[in-house]
Amino acid sequence: MKVRLSENIKKFRRERKMTQEQLAEAMGVSVSAVYKWESNQSTPEIGLILEMADLFHTSTDVLLGYEWRTGGAASVLERIVTLTKAKEYGEAITEAEKALKSYPNSFDIVYRCALTYLELGGDGEHPDANRRAIELMDHACELIAQNRDDSVSEVSIRTRTAKAHLLLGHTETALRILKKYNVCGINNALIGMVLGDCLHDADGAEKYLGRAFAAFAEDISNIMIGFANVYFQRKDYDTAIDCLQWLRVVLRGIQPEDKLTWFDRYECILLETVAECRCFKGEFEAARRILIEAVRKAARFDGAAPGEITDAAFFVELGLERQPTYGEYGKTAMDGLRQRIEMESGVVPGLARLWLEITENNGGNFR
Repeated sequence: MKVRLSENIKKFRRERKMTQEQLAEAMGVSVSAVYKWESNQSTPEIGLILEMADLFHTSTDVLLGYEWRTGGAASVLERIVTLTKAKEYGEAITEAEKALKSYPNSFDIVYRCALTYLELGGDGEHPDANRRAIELMDHACELIAQNRDDSVSEVSIRTRTAKAHLLLGHTETALRILKKYNVCGINNALIGMVLGDCLHDADGAEKYLGRAFAAFAEDISNIMIGFANVYFQRKDYDTAIDCLQWLRVVLRGIQPEDKLTWFDRYECILLETVAECRCFKGEFEAARRILIEAVRKAARFDGAAPGEITDAAFFVELGLERQPTYGEYGKTAMDGLRQRIEMESGVVPGLARLWLEITENNGGNFR
């Protein structure tokens, strides 16, 4: 194994905004001693290593920064993963416990073994597995400085820990963890579910679920528009159209029936984008029909009487009608369409001609 003590002393000192002088004073040594530790010219005595670990609020293993050579740990990890995927939990657990004895302070080993126990305990019929998973997840958080996987963080680990507590019936503990590590509202949906389903707190659940739903409406739009752009750039126009149409169906499904809402304005842009794809495919008649539908929707939206554009109370509470994504296309729905056409007409074949024909032939009367 390789020890990275000198690098970690410097890293932890800087993270805590300490100078070498301040660390030297705290440890009762000279500044030159700290300099030599950090430049790997000398190694502090074991007693000082223990004191520094306590000062930096970490374990001695993390401070030492063990890096296991790839042979042993990597092969062990691979075997545990393979056995877990095959649902051979008995053998996987045996291998996990052997690995934990050999590498008790390797983040990768500890975290992977925790996941194995979590999967075993996921059916709720193996409470001991969930208890062991919680224990290992807590230890993994102590070793988080070793983590090199961007998809894993203390927040994600704590969320998994909370789910294990839920399976054990530790509702209050799970809720406390979820709220504490609710970075950017990542746990809103789960918190709302726990409050409503487990604690029967309707008001509290509504607050968190509302926030989660508002984020969902925004996220699903960004995701599907993003996918549409991916396929558009690959010239896979049929799949791009499928993404846009899927988004229309989903967002239409969460709107009040027979009422004008923010979505009607946004749908005009989605329809225009579908028309662009049709133009690139040379399907100009289909593109014309889609543009006419978009123009009629825009005219109806812009010509609505005061109070006609509304949202159901539920959506008003969520603030969905104020979502910036849906109001950034011009001052009116028709302005948004016009701006979009002007922006894309130079690259989309036939788009400008179709727009001109539609607007001139209708003389501005689209309702």
